[in-house]
Amino acid sequence: MKKLLKTGVASAVLAVIVAVCAMLGGCSSPKTFSKAGMSITLNSKFSEQTVVTQTVYYVSMDSVVTGLKEEFTPMAGLKNYTIDQYTSLVISNNALTATVNTREGKDYRWFTYSKEVSGRNYFYLATTHKASDAFWLIQFACDVSDEEKFTDIFLGWADSVTFTSTQTGTTV
Repeated sequence: MKKLLKTGVASAVLAVIVAVCAMLGGCSSPKTFSKAGMSITLNSKFSEQTVVTQTVYYVSMDSVVTGLKEEFTPMAGLKNYTIDQYTSLVISNNALTATVNTREGKDYRWFTYSKEVSGRNYFYLATTHKASDAFWLIQFACDVSDEEKFTDIFLGWADSVTFTSTQTGTTV
């Protein structure tokens, strides 16, 4: 009987913790999303959505992650671009003013910018990656007021990105 009561109390405590986490939105566990040869670990607050202009699109209550895969085949010579050349191309084609950064031990580039969309200001942290068959532009976005809160989180998520080679099925 005592064991049953302890189990019942433990279950009740666990239920309260889960309810509080759900109300506050602060508890989440890592969740890996994979599509089109790219995997990224975000958290369980995200869900996958479909947007015609993006290869991947993940949404939570306070941030968004988009990914655009630009395969080498449509544009002659794109495969020969370096990641720095591709990043410069992205910045200039979108008329952005941005400083390109590197992350120690990582082979992607990143930059930030702010933009007004539908009357609201958003902070973006964009990353560029070169996979075996394509370049990827992965962007993380949140309300501009949350920039400080999300910058390191976005970089952590960017660090988790991996690619599966379409030719060999290996992770790169």
